[in-house]
Amino acid sequence: MPVERGTVRVDRTGVRATVEWSRPPVNVFDIALLDDLASALRSETVRSAHTVVLRGANHRWSAGFAVEDHLAGRVRPMFRAFRGVLEALGEVPAPTLGQVEGPCLGGGLEILSACDLAVASASATFGQPEIRLGVFPPLAAASLDRTVGPKRAAEILLLGETLSATRAEEVGLISRVVPDLTTEDEVMRTAERLEGFRPEALVLLKRVIREAPATLGGRLDRAERVYLEELMELPQAEEGLRAFLEKREPVWSAHGE
Repeated sequence: MPVERGTVRVDRTGVRATVEWSRPPVNVFDIALLDDLASALRSETVRSAHTVVLRGANHRWSAGFAVEDHLAGRVRPMFRAFRGVLEALGEVPAPTLGQVEGPCLGGGLEILSACDLAVASASATFGQPEIRLGVFPPLAAASLDRTVGPKRAAEILLLGETLSATRAEEVGLISRVVPDLTTEDEVMRTAERLEGFRPEALVLLKRVIREAPATLGGRLDRAERVYLEELMELPQAEEGLRAFLEKREPVWSAHGE
């Protein structure tokens, strides 16, 4: 059964959790919605899933954060609520997959950037327009250069222009663009592919990717340590390797046992 957390709905189908928020008409995030989303992401329904899909209701990701929450007296609570969502999203063990339709702007794009994968419809739009209002997006300002490079990050942030889905894919903001009306099908296919892989390996791989140190040597040291000291110490550590050698499909137990 779906679980409603205020403006956020969580559905569980098998090993997949789907998190959907709704604040018509364009799913602008206010403090209450951010709090509901953080609570949903911390639920056992989501944390025990093999894959997690995130999307906005009515084929709209989000047009950003409520402008009134940027005003004095509300901006600090809004930042705390936003950080709560980012922390909760970062703590989800399984791969997270954003299903993007409609506008994905401002804080909505910052939230998407915290997802592991993102599939967008061809008509979706992207951008960080905060500079037009005389402010800037803190997360994007601090980290967008790692995704798209310093010059493109500066262009997106300083000019505040809206990007097409095709351009967003070109610069690395999203994983893939698909024709309109096929986004959900592509997201489901991607989730099914992930669900065919060993869940423990996905969890550990995601940790290595997200917690990578700054230097290549440091990243390699960490990746090797997680592989040798954690992954290979789990039950079924060699199941996939032996299945390949034996020319059969691997058989993963529910908890790697």
